[in-house]
Amino acid sequence: MKTKFDVLIVGAGIAGLSQAIALAEKDSTLSIGVVTKSQLQETNTRLAQGGIAAVISTQNDSYLAHIEDTINASQNQADRNVVSFVVENAHQGIHQLENWGVRFDKVHNDYHLGLEGGHSHARILHVKDQTGAAVHDELINQIKKHHSIAVLEFSEVIELLMNKDCEVGGALIYDHKKNSTIYIYSKMVVLATGGIGQLFQYTTNSTIATGDGIALAHAIGAKINNLQSIQFHPTAFRAQGKSKLFLISEAVRGAGAHIINKVGERFLFAYDERGELATRDVISSAIYQEMKTSREEEVYLDCRHISKEVLKREFPYILDHCLKGGFDLTQEVVPIIPAAHYSCGGIQVNLQGESDVSNLYAIGECANTGLHGNNRLASNSLLEAIVFTENVANSILNNLKSIDFKPLFPNKSLHHFIGNDKKLFTKEENHLKVLLTSYFITKNEGDKENLLNAINQYKIQQEKVPLMELSVIHFKRRLTLIELILEKVNMEFPQEKLNSRTHIF
Repeated sequence: MKTKFDVLIVGAGIAGLSQAIALAEKDSTLSIGVVTKSQLQETNTRLAQGGIAAVISTQNDSYLAHIEDTINASQNQADRNVVSFVVENAHQGIHQLENWGVRFDKVHNDYHLGLEGGHSHARILHVKDQTGAAVHDELINQIKKHHSIAVLEFSEVIELLMNKDCEVGGALIYDHKKNSTIYIYSKMVVLATGGIGQLFQYTTNSTIATGDGIALAHAIGAKINNLQSIQFHPTAFRAQGKSKLFLISEAVRGAGAHIINKVGERFLFAYDERGELATRDVISSAIYQEMKTSREEEVYLDCRHISKEVLKREFPYILDHCLKGGFDLTQEVVPIIPAAHYSCGGIQVNLQGESDVSNLYAIGECANTGLHGNNRLASNSLLEAIVFTENVANSILNNLKSIDFKPLFPNKSLHHFIGNDKKLFTKEENHLKVLLTSYFITKNEGDKENLLNAINQYKIQQEKVPLMELSVIHFKRRLTLIELILEKVNMEFPQEKLNSRTHIF
């Protein structure tokens, strides 16, 4: 395995792969490493169904409308400058993806634009109901064309490594297949590790969405902001006994689907005049209130009034999945429940993707750019990743000129790292998932106290475990991330951590 890269990118979704390709196209002499802790195809990007929001023509839409929709959905907490930058550069991001081979659906040579909740206009470009997978496939094809990009599959970062100047200079990586660790030197590190959905009892996220990048950045002092703003998607297909739930795209409601309770009532209008086209936070909250009132464990998505031809043409993947799960969308209602879907906060970055730790960048869901505020507007996530790619690439190329490889200072405690995963805390992790989900649903202080008590108890428990192996590291990260969500962690980087490090060459 190669041990030196100009740029090390952690994560292989749309953010990570787009970043690698953009850098390679701008400078073919760069050495670029892409780390992914599973196979290349395992990523949240592949699960994105709806599409990418973009104002392609101002004849029937406008940048201002998309900007206002984004800010309104954010509960007026988004950074207007960032929103304007993303919206006004969306068409360039779309054309970049098309240059890389993505073919968005068209009708008579015009883009087929979908409508989703919170949008005042139909502006969602898509590839049927599998946009994320279509985009990711083309990015993988592009990656293979660049010999300067090395992909490290089934590998995960255990720790980001600092040099004597308090700059990021590499990473300690564990290779799952070889059961071995390796020190990687890198002039720049880009975190593109996605979200934190796996902290919750129910999520639409991939099994690898465990917040690694955010925890790694926090461990070296990077500022973490707005992590409490977790977006729940209102229409996850409820399957008995499963915690990772299948997402039923927002676009289905945009096509006219209704949300009803057990007695067949469209109850959303009692909470918001937009009904099924309200934003995700509003609908998720309304569903939870309805379930609490009715004491039911689910509500239902009703597509029976939509023509079979439309469902088959625009949502073949969703139709097929529900059918395999025992429900025919064309003839019967489907049980749904809100599930943790997207982290609106994360590693604080500027418009160039720079964190406040030298040589550390973040892009995509693990970053807090200011675009989403408290709640993300539908189909703005893939958009954010592709639009920021250009700025991040230019910043990296400009800064690389003055950076050399330097000796690293790894954490002493990780000298005794054992590269196996004994799953020591499975029961405790499941308990925390239930407690955290309950608190997010109820916002009850009693639920919060139960969660904090459990965290304190488990901290004491894990400190008694002498092993320094994967399950211990993963459990510590989980506890840290939950505390960050609850805003209970001191964000400052203790200087004594650096002073206690041991020099390696």
